[in-house]
Amino acid sequence: MSLGILILSFLSGVLGRMGGSDKYPKLWRRLGCSLMVIIALWLLTGFNLSYWWLYLIIIGLHYAAFMGYWDWLFGFDNLWFSGFMTGMAFFPLAFIDVGWWIILLRALLLAIIWGCLNKYLPQKGILIWRRDVAEEFLRYFSAPITMFILCR
Repeated sequence: MSLGILILSFLSGVLGRMGGSDKYPKLWRRLGCSLMVIIALWLLTGFNLSYWWLYLIIIGLHYAAFMGYWDWLFGFDNLWFSGFMTGMAFFPLAFIDVGWWIILLRALLLAIIWGCLNKYLPQKGILIWRRDVAEEFLRYFSAPITMFILCR
């Protein structure tokens, strides 16, 4: 299970970066990363067909969260808020059996990760990666890997 989440996180990081480059459509990030996160949820909690509607809502909310960085609201790319809203895309789980405080904790963790990557990542990049490549990969890698918080 842990290996599966790690693989999904890696794929999410790759898809997130692909969607951020000019070589691929944004759909790679928006839909691809959304699917990686929902599959991570299924790996951790099991797939329940009676929650199909909930899964569709979560995929839709994640898709919307991955569409931008809230510059239309703040006047700049606010990665702190974007990470928070990405985490809050799982709020519909509060209607079944996940405590809202756990969802909020993951949202805060994603806000910290996304914001700190944007603010504190070295300008020269990491290892062989340019800064933008490293930041986008790690940002979208963090979405599925933090799913462990939701599963107590």
